[in-house]
Amino acid sequence: MKFKRSMLGIAALGATMLCSATAAASSCGSDVISGASSASSQSLAKVGETRLRVMLFRIYDAELYSNTGSYSQADERLLRLNYARSFSAERLAEQTRDEWERIGFAESEKTSEWINTLKNIWPDVNSGDCIVAHQLPNGAVRFYGNEGELGAIEDQQFGEQFLAIWLSENARFRSSRDELVGEK
Repeated sequence: MKFKRSMLGIAALGATMLCSATAAASSCGSDVISGASSASSQSLAKVGETRLRVMLFRIYDAELYSNTGSYSQADERLLRLNYARSFSAERLAEQTRDEWERIGFAESEKTSEWINTLKNIWPDVNSGDCIVAHQLPNGAVRFYGNEGELGAIEDQQFGEQFLAIWLSENARFRSSRDELVGEK
C-alpha cells in the first residue's frame, strides 16, 4: 500500500511538472502576441502554422503572427517555435548557419558575430520548450523563451536573413513555409 501511494505521488508530481512545462511553453511570447509588449501595442494576428516532421519525427510546431494578419503586408512579425525534441543552443545556432549557407547567404564576419550572439542568448531546448523571434518594424529581432526575453539582435539585415530560414521562397521545407505564410 505504501509503495502504491509513493508511485501515485511520483505520478502526480510528474503530471504537475508536465502541466507546468506545457503552460510555460504555451505562454511563450503571449505578451507580445496580445499586444501587451508588442512594438505597436496592438495584438498580432496569426498568419499560419505548421508542424515540421523529418523522417516521421516531430521536430517543432511553428506559428507565424503579424501586425496585419498577413505575411506580405506586415512590418512586425513573430515566429514561435514549440520544440518536440531536445537541442543544444550551440546546435540551434549552427543549424541557423547551415540554413543560411544552403539558402545562399554569404558567410561574413557579421554573420559569425550573429551566430555567436545566438549561442550566448538562446537556451538549450527540451521537448515542450519554445523560442520566439519577434521582428520589430525597424528590423531588429527580440528573442523570447519559456522564462521571458532572452536577448535581441538590433540589425535589420539579421532580421530578414533569420526569418528567411522559414519564410523565404528558398526555405528548405517549402510546404511548411507555405502553411506559415498562409498560402496553403
